[in-house]
Amino acid sequence: MAVDLIEERDGKFYEKTTDKEVKKIVAKMSKSLKNVVNPDAVTEEHGVDTFRLYEMSMADFKDTAPWNTDAIIGVRRFLERIWKNFAEEPKMADDDMKAMKLLHKTIKKVGEDIDIYKFNTAISALMILINGGLPRDMKLQKEWKEDYLKLLHPFAPHIAEELWSLLGHTDSIYMASWPKYDENMIQDDEVTIAVQVNGKLRGTFVFSADTSEEEVSKNILQNPDITKWIE
Repeated sequence: MAVDLIEERDGKFYEKTTDKEVKKIVAKMSKSLKNVVNPDAVTEEHGVDTFRLYEMSMADFKDTAPWNTDAIIGVRRFLERIWKNFAEEPKMADDDMKAMKLLHKTIKKVGEDIDIYKFNTAISALMILINGGLPRDMKLQKEWKEDYLKLLHPFAPHIAEELWSLLGHTDSIYMASWPKYDENMIQDDEVTIAVQVNGKLRGTFVFSADTSEEEVSKNILQNPDITKWIE
């Protein structure tokens, strides 16, 4: 039965017209089962961009996933967070360089994920990026905002277009070129190395990315938290 014909009360589900209790089961959408979600009802309540984002974030493009109307709220809040960062009060990152490095890593990941139809992980990367905050430097912030909207545009074109115009652009974001990442900006400054002894984690160590393998081994093997397990 179509979800817009059902209402939930106290953890149970009832048909709106007859008030008859029905059971919730997981099944592939089908006209014969009358369990097709009406997209018009979803878009009327949450917007087209929310509907598009939710469908693409549910699972890999090739996989099936159960429809969960409640989960749409999370996607809607994600779009609201984007709007707040661009049109109201942005969340600032603690470190401008880290914010820009995360941007370039996201450009790389989203581009690669789109090529292989992994829209869900591309959207996840965009969520992580917006949560990381914007750089405080105004020049970097402008670059960050423009690149973010270009990445968002394939998934949520309407809000991306509107925010693009708020940045002062008179041409459509559809005409903008896809952002490019800097190879130097996607390299990590630090690496974390986990150490196991006899199959159990005994510690984690953070080193500069340019630390030699010999120096890493020496530091780990001289650490008291490790030496006690290998005596």
